[in-house]
Amino acid sequence: QSRHLEVQLLCDKHGNVAALHSRDCSVQRRHQKIIEEGPITVAPPETVRELEQSARRLAKCVQYQGAATVEYLYSMETGEYYFLELNPTLQVEHPVTKWIADINLPASQVAVGMGIPLYNIPKIRRFYGMEHGGGYHAWKEISAVATKFDLDKVQSARPKSHCVAVRVTSEDPDDGFKPTSGRVEELNFKSKPNVWAYFSVKSGGAIHEFSDSQFGHVFAFGESRSLAIANM
Repeated sequence: QSRHLEVQLLCDKHGNVAALHSRDCSVQRRHQKIIEEGPITVAPPETVRELEQSARRLAKCVQYQGAATVEYLYSMETGEYYFLELNPTLQVEHPVTKWIADINLPASQVAVGMGIPLYNIPKIRRFYGMEHGGGYHAWKEISAVATKFDLDKVQSARPKSHCVAVRVTSEDPDDGFKPTSGRVEELNFKSKPNVWAYFSVKSGGAIHEFSDSQFGHVFAFGESRSLAIANM
């Protein structure tokens, strides 16, 4: 009756911190995440809001810059949550956030690395319901006229819908599903508008014994959680 919940953050060098929705990474084995999804559905909306604001306060306290994930342990029985860690990386499941928040995290990470304030990034402005003036091509014009706003005083947009991610790993079912290595005879996957995947090997390649057993990641998107699961 416990869950592993997390909040995606993006922070600039000017002290602005955005909480870009949440993810649930509770399905794990051998301390490795197997299924990730977002946004959180197992906790009440007010609790999710608390998780987001707690994560923002933490990032501000340490003057964090860049992308980060704040992870929590959540009790389904009591509704209490406990801090686990701040993960100072762009995690492999970040496309879940890309789909539910409509924000390109790698591109935004480059922007804040260049010193651009969050309130000047078009997708962040749209995320908070501010005039955004178009897509990324309009950055120059937007930066010149964009009005500064306080991220502590604005409400973010609701998640666009739901996204489920599954990790594809190389394991031996005859040996307790232990990680294994070997040649990949054929790998054939075709993405669709609502299902996307990437792999670190291709047909004729091999998975060697010196790496993690994960070699692929599949992401499925839907207007609801049940549709996202069906698409997966």
